Amino acid sequence: MSDLEDLRAFFNAPRYTGPAFDWEAASKAMGATIPADFRSLVNALGPGLIGNDTLLLAPGASHPSYDQIAMHRERRAGLDEIWEFEAEDPPEERSKPTVLDEPGVQPILWASSGLGYYLHWIAIPGQDPSTWPIGVDIARGGEWEILPGTATELLLGLLSGKTDSFFLGYLRKPEQHRFTPAPSRAPQQQ
Repeated sequence: MSDLEDLRAFFNAPRYTGPAFDWEAASKAMGATIPADFRSLVNALGPGLIGNDTLLLAPGASHPSYDQIAMHRERRAGLDEIWEFEAEDPPEERSKPTVLDEPGVQPILWASSGLGYYLHWIAIPGQDPSTWPIGVDIARGGEWEILPGTATELLLGLLSGKTDSFFLGYLRKPEQHRFTPAPSRAPQQQ
């Protein structure tokens, strides 16, 4: 079985049957090609909640909390503001990973957590997107953890306990081993 089939089986997740995603428009909006692995993952599962609080995002998701493009823009604006503020600090006090100082390298958001974790690809121009490392951005404290693998490999490894992560280790707990498809829209406020 492939990692994607293993992950779907792990979650016992139904196949996504919602509207198709415009991956070309999403790549254009976020400034980098969306890795094929992630496109396959989201085409299979759709956006949704992993465990108690990890949101698998999708471009143009009808529920705003799961809209990858909007969430990417929001987080990127926040990071740019933080990094601009820290620009005069000594290098050891800056939160921006040095890899993101390289020309054209940028973080591309694909998942987030209510615990304040954001999962990004570290998009490196000229490099095959399937080989981009994944950066875990810890909003509270400005720390980053860089992990290898595709989105599907990382999620499967974290959930099964085969991949170690200082910040995402909680995903190996059994109560995190479920996938709940995103609601089709945000609830109306009254």
